[in-house]
Amino acid sequence: MEPLAAAIKGAAEIGFTVLSMSLSLIAVFLPILMMGGIVGRLFREFAITLSVAILVSLVISLTTTPMMCARMLRGHEEERQHNWIYKLSERGFNFVTTHTTNR
Repeated sequence: MEPLAAAIKGAAEIGFTVLSMSLSLIAVFLPILMMGGIVGRLFREFAITLSVAILVSLVISLTTTPMMCARMLRGHEEERQHNWIYKLSERGFNFVTTHTTNR
């Protein structure tokens, strides 16, 4: 797939999960927002700040992050050769994987 199409498809696949996780986190902070008394007044700003931060994170994870991936990541036809550090570490990882899974 083209990087842009893959990013849009990926955002669509994770959209419901990210939305449900964010809404459940906000639901955790709603009782703190509704608390009364001195403790409620102390934690009200905390609950509002975290709820807004979660909403901003939701918007960024569904819009900005996939589009940044579409711009920064390469397709299969555009892959370049790996450097010597990657090749050395990959050889080491393959060695560890083959020798630990065969036991």
